[in-house]
Parts: sequence; C-alpha cells; structure tokens
Amino acid sequence: MLQVEKFNVRIVNTGDKYGRFDCLTNDGEQLVEFYDRRYDHAADMGRGQFVERYFTSTILQGQYPNGLSLDCGITAWSVSAEGMRQVIEYLRSN
Repeated sequence: MLQVEKFNVRIVNTGDKYGRFDCLTNDGEQLVEFYDRRYDHAADMGRGQFVERYFTSTILQGQYPNGLSLDCGITAWSVSAEGMRQVIEYLRSN
C-alpha cells in the first residue's frame, strides 16, 4: 500500500479480496483503491475510509495536470498532480 497525501492507495490484483470486510474477490482486471487514512473504519480493515475504486488501466490512461478529484461532492477528497504522479509510478511498478 502506498501513502500519498492523506490517502492510502491499494492495488487489488485478480484473486485479491476487496470491498466491505474484504467480502468480494476480484475476478477481473487489476483495481486501485483510495482510502482516506485520517478516518479509521472497521469495515475497511484499518485502511481508512473508503473513497473510490478505479480500474488501474483507467488511471494509467489519464493525465492529471490538475490532480484527480475522487469525489466531486467533497473537495477534500482530491489528489494533487504530484500525488497522481506518485500513484502512477506505484501502479507501473506493481
């Protein structure tokens, strides 16, 4: 797991568990999840409050000169351009 700004960024490979209490199994392509690590929620297994999940391929196809808003309704849930550079490096190395 990678820490970027206030987020824990987690890769979910095919076969890995994910979702509330890790009750789902990823049977598709690789995913990337963002958790707000400032909030501890038991349902998120100590990762922080779940914010958003994307296909890794979606993140890698994008460009983020202004960063990425993970939730348009909550401005605090945004990753800066530098943070997204770190996320992309992390995804490419795993």
